[in-house]
Amino acid sequence: MMAVTLKDIAKASGVSISTVSRILNKDSLRKSSAETCKRVIEIAREMGYMSEVPAKLQILASNQEQPTYSIGCILTSDHESFVSPFFSTLLAGIQNELAQTGNHLKYNFFVMNIKDRGFAHFIQTTKLDCAIMLGRTSLENITLLRERIPHLVYAGVNSIGSDFDEVICDGYSGAICAVHYLVGLGHREIGYIGSTQQKYQVFNEHRYQGFLDELKTSGLAVNEDFVVDTFLTSADGYESMQSLIRKKTLPTAIFCGNDTVALGVMKALNENNISIPEDISIIGFDNIETASYVQPTLTTISVPTKELGRLAVKIMLDRLESGRDYAIKVNLPFKLIERESCKLIARER
Repeated sequence: MMAVTLKDIAKASGVSISTVSRILNKDSLRKSSAETCKRVIEIAREMGYMSEVPAKLQILASNQEQPTYSIGCILTSDHESFVSPFFSTLLAGIQNELAQTGNHLKYNFFVMNIKDRGFAHFIQTTKLDCAIMLGRTSLENITLLRERIPHLVYAGVNSIGSDFDEVICDGYSGAICAVHYLVGLGHREIGYIGSTQQKYQVFNEHRYQGFLDELKTSGLAVNEDFVVDTFLTSADGYESMQSLIRKKTLPTAIFCGNDTVALGVMKALNENNISIPEDISIIGFDNIETASYVQPTLTTISVPTKELGRLAVKIMLDRLESGRDYAIKVNLPFKLIERESCKLIARER
């Protein structure tokens, strides 16, 4: 009969080898839940790894107090808030998943915005065990959080890369899809309203690059007169479109950095009696709920926002329990949603 190994016990218990090792060696520095301890010890005994569980270990399995984790959700963008439809939906996915773990996980949950006045004091005085980071931000902010928080997960559409745990729906590829769709409809003069990193320097913003790369792939030139760098709000989208209208010459289609920007763009066009999609086609990004209720309904790139939050929680808790030292990256698929705001136009011969 072959000897039972830690790997065998880990497989039967549904936990990592390192977790089995910590429990059987009574590691008090990184405790597992009482339920996990009990299961691992019982399986180890049943498999013959331990002929007799030491009394101290039996007490550990039955009486170990379950730790209470401090978990944060941090919005790292200086120019967006949880009022945003995208981030409010993402936060709901996070909170729903945490609620599902409530029976076997004790935790305190903190929701913070990095631009809040009290954030600097909070992050210096509060020990967070882990946090989910949302939004585009600077390398300095990322470095600050990594120094203060042992386990960080990013959830969103713009990858941070490196050795970060991430759950993303790739904004770069989504932008390529949006531009490719417009080109397929016959559009050759395509504008962009969103972040180009001129007005606001961020480390993780890749949609504009996707826009540029797909134009190049399609053999189209970038018309700088049709590009407006802006923050991702409806008000900024509105003002950006007004500035394009004042130039008198418009593209036949515009890709907006997100649906919130697109709503502002559509309002400006409507006020100036410019018809969508007869005069100009508009495509957004995110597929917020409002996109299907405006007139005309908005064609967009759909992002599984709640799923981003749900899986971010799972990856964060896996890091907590397993103590793994490698990054997990999950890339969820986006989907093109065709509605009424884009029009097929005649191609030039």
